[in-house]
Amino acid sequence: MSEEWQRLDARTLITHPVASAAQTLLSAAVAIVVIGRNSGLSGAVLIGAFFVIAPGVLRWATTSYRVTATHLEVRRGLLSRSTLTARLDRVRTIDTQASPVHRMLGVARLSIGTGVDESAIELDAVSAEVAEQLRRALLHHPDAPEARPAPGTPGATAATAATGATGGAADVAAVIDDPGPTSREIARLSWSWIRYAPLNLGQLVVALTAAGALLGKLHDEITSQEVTRAWHWFGGEDLPVLLLEGLAVGLVAWVVLSCVFYALRWAGLRITREHGRKGTVLRLVHGALTQQSTTLEEAKIRGVVIRRRTLVGLAGGAELGVLATGLGSEEARLLPPAPGQTVRAVAVEVIGEYAAVHAPITPHGPAARRRCYWRRLRPALALVALGVLATWAADTQAPDGWGDVDISWWWPVALLVVALALALPLAELHYRRLGHALTEGCLVSTSGGVSAVRTALATDGIIGWRIHRSFWDRRLGLAQLVATTAAGPEQVTIANVPFEKAVDVAVAATPAMLADFTA
Repeated sequence: MSEEWQRLDARTLITHPVASAAQTLLSAAVAIVVIGRNSGLSGAVLIGAFFVIAPGVLRWATTSYRVTATHLEVRRGLLSRSTLTARLDRVRTIDTQASPVHRMLGVARLSIGTGVDESAIELDAVSAEVAEQLRRALLHHPDAPEARPAPGTPGATAATAATGATGGAADVAAVIDDPGPTSREIARLSWSWIRYAPLNLGQLVVALTAAGALLGKLHDEITSQEVTRAWHWFGGEDLPVLLLEGLAVGLVAWVVLSCVFYALRWAGLRITREHGRKGTVLRLVHGALTQQSTTLEEAKIRGVVIRRRTLVGLAGGAELGVLATGLGSEEARLLPPAPGQTVRAVAVEVIGEYAAVHAPITPHGPAARRRCYWRRLRPALALVALGVLATWAADTQAPDGWGDVDISWWWPVALLVVALALALPLAELHYRRLGHALTEGCLVSTSGGVSAVRTALATDGIIGWRIHRSFWDRRLGLAQLVATTAAGPEQVTIANVPFEKAVDVAVAATPAMLADFTA
């Protein structure tokens, strides 16, 4: 492949109309109704075909790209022409996505992230072979600056010993025509992981929201007579048995649907490490219908996030995300709900340090524990207070009492006992999961209650510090220590840490950065 301008694959003429079927078919329908009346059936068909095919032809004819020795350039537009240019050494991520239609035609959509903002340069569509060649050319370019391999990875020594190549078109062609870098598999999907799919409450909330939206759209189609018949039918049935049956049916449906969605999204999951000419990259491939491939430079990865959501964590599972520059304000998902042992092993591979994932945390002391208890007891006490007020209001409305049983005493007491039985264990759990650790190369922050989060941020990825202390923080001697970074949400917070310890952690993690303040 030369540095000449290249067009998208001709199969774009098919993929684009199919991908935007809703918009094109709507436009075609409008054209048929408005113009087709005077043109007859043949004219309407021709007009409809034009509105379906023209966007794909226009995109194919007006989009071109090329890879030079230093830049990727993409031209678009017919009347208003635009040229997008990205330096090859600024390319952060390469995403390859292939919908079922793309896969049938052997093409793919390429999305190139440069880290400038959340937007990306897209090429839709190129052949699967060209997409792979471009991926290697952009992420394994010989003129890219020396990249920092992930600490502790096998590529660290090789990258240090590697010799640089000369620039120019010959080097670009050599990379593009290269059969590809060697790779080592880090993780692969095991179908036993699917047992965690029904335990993901976040997906359940999404499903219930979608079901509610669907029922809302069907509301206008339901007549009052149908509602009356349904009400009479419910009245003639055993309501508890009916509710249990409905709950059982809903549970079975959720288990089946969640497993199906898990399989469709994560089928074929494979994480590999590729050793290029300049450092190493991680490649994530997954998807049954729509296959997606994401490639991340390990030199841009600044940390890992291990999440143990409520039911998934109780079942021994967890999820893994990475903090990388150039991916916007969110962490990149690396592993779906999977066994905790597997998640921790992959996290060690990515961050390159065993202690960052397994080191015990430092607790934050009695002041932090009091705050955890108070924050959990406050809503419980508010609920009991509401119960007392409700009982008092009921008694004032019925001065003669409620028969032989006076509920004004046992009802608030029972509510208090239940509230304390729930709040006290949660408060203690929240405190035990609150802490931090400082390893040789990482700052670790942990938090959570029923759900837990452990974040390991590489200290060389910290670009600043912020210590926030509210009025109550100062009264308790606590502080909120925030390490700022250019990756992910751009900050990692160590909450409710003693103020003196917060300063010590910041100085120990980045002594050079704070040398002028501690001298």
